[in-house]
Amino acid sequence: MLRILASTFLALCVCSGSFAQTHRITDANSNLWISHWGDHRFHDRWSFHTEGHWRRTDLGEHWQQLLLRPAINFHLNDQVLITQGYSYYINHTYSTYPIRFQNWEHHLWQQIQLTQAIGRVRIQHRFRMEERFIARLNADADEPSRAVFDSYGYQNRFRYRVWVTVPLGGHEKVAPGVFSVNLYDEVFLNFGDPTRLDHINQNRISALLGYQVNKELNALVGYLHQTIQRPGAAAGIDLLELNSTIHLALVYNMDLRKAKAPTTP
Repeated sequence: MLRILASTFLALCVCSGSFAQTHRITDANSNLWISHWGDHRFHDRWSFHTEGHWRRTDLGEHWQQLLLRPAINFHLNDQVLITQGYSYYINHTYSTYPIRFQNWEHHLWQQIQLTQAIGRVRIQHRFRMEERFIARLNADADEPSRAVFDSYGYQNRFRYRVWVTVPLGGHEKVAPGVFSVNLYDEVFLNFGDPTRLDHINQNRISALLGYQVNKELNALVGYLHQTIQRPGAAAGIDLLELNSTIHLALVYNMDLRKAKAPTTP
């Protein structure tokens, strides 16, 4: 009995010690994101994708992230879009618990996008797989404030987003001069690395008001709430980052296909 009590007491001490060593806290930020998306059709089956994100914290005062994302699309039909792309990230230091050094990432990614219409409501499901190559930086031995590139760390990430668009004013679909409500939620899941415990990397939920300016241009403005899990953000601290974001986006889609000459009767 004494041996059991001693073992139980030792286990409790170990557990309490581990909890004492790691704390989970939250950190709130106010961000401003300006984005561009575009799909530019040059063939009945093919288009190229352009995308860029200018992300700043403290409502635009300081850098958070810069992202460029070109890609190529294959249009299986009007409902199914298959994409292969590349992403380049620059991650800046920001907030109360910043990363130690500004770094960068290279991503390869594959995506399937499914679109369906239910009456006036348009629903889009997006499934994306990312292969991430993240720069690892160490402090210079002679000048600790200076970063020195060491190697690339590899991670996998899966993303799922559902986006719902509803035209306003009784319109059946989004067309030039029509406002719309856009709601979406996206979850990011890490996998493939047994040393990482933050399988749910982040989640984004957003509400945007859209206005279709003309056939090519759609302007969106609204609110996005971003949750990021950052285990080990500081010594003994697991961080839950809660970011309230004003999001401005311009969606510009070009049709570069040559107009078909009308057939003469």
